[in-house]
Amino acid sequence: MSGASPSTRSTATPSTAVEPRPLAKGTSGRVSGKWWKEEKKPVRRSRLPPVLKSKSWEKQKEAMNKEKAIRQLIKEQKEEREQADKARKEAIVERRKAKEEKERLERMREKMSAKRLERLKKRLGRTKKINH
Repeated sequence: MSGASPSTRSTATPSTAVEPRPLAKGTSGRVSGKWWKEEKKPVRRSRLPPVLKSKSWEKQKEAMNKEKAIRQLIKEQKEEREQADKARKEAIVERRKAKEEKERLERMREKMSAKRLERLKKRLGRTKKINH
């Protein structure tokens, strides 16, 4: 090994050594260090909702209350619509049930009527008043 200490060794000559560029205040490290690059600035979000763009807290609060009231109104209207739909569907189901019950009773009546007629015919045939 050579007798030179690490502090005396350097890869760059003193005339070509470049001093690091100091950070600008408030940039929080957003400096590239290259002279042809523009200074980076914080991103501005343009798609913020109007509530967040306004600076006044009172305006924000007012806007939030309006939005809340609108949402509540929409929710109530939706519930009313759902209840009306549900009532209409229930009425249809009840009507169908009543119709099916009526048809079932009618079939039973016809069946019972047919059985009764058979019994009467048998009975009449036994008396031998009517020849079959």
